[in-house]
Amino acid sequence: MTERMYVKTFLYVWVYVMALALVFFLVFDWTSTLSFFLGSAVTVMLMSHNYKTSMRTAANNPEAIKKTATFNAVFRYLFYALILLIAYLSDGLDLIFTFIGFTSFKVTLLLTFLLSKKEGGENDD
Repeated sequence: MTERMYVKTFLYVWVYVMALALVFFLVFDWTSTLSFFLGSAVTVMLMSHNYKTSMRTAANNPEAIKKTATFNAVFRYLFYALILLIAYLSDGLDLIFTFIGFTSFKVTLLLTFLLSKKEGGENDD
């Protein structure tokens, strides 16, 4: 996976989220759609934080990249757990659709990777 492909995913994920949110709204209900969108927004926010801190650490202090990656993973999963707890305790959110939203970035990243390979791939920088 190249850095460029990872960055492209931040644009493509919103197309994926809007399309799936529309499908969820038409097939299910507003609660499912809102929950999915919440999960998607949270995962994009956390992956952006992960990307920015990792790139900053790699540029300024490459020796600390392992510590930064570990911190980012722990922070990300604790934040996911908090959002799932809020969805569980809330009357206006659906736990399952929030979790499905959490998968948005990874699904889009996978699709971006597969489409890139199908089109002949990108040059690694």
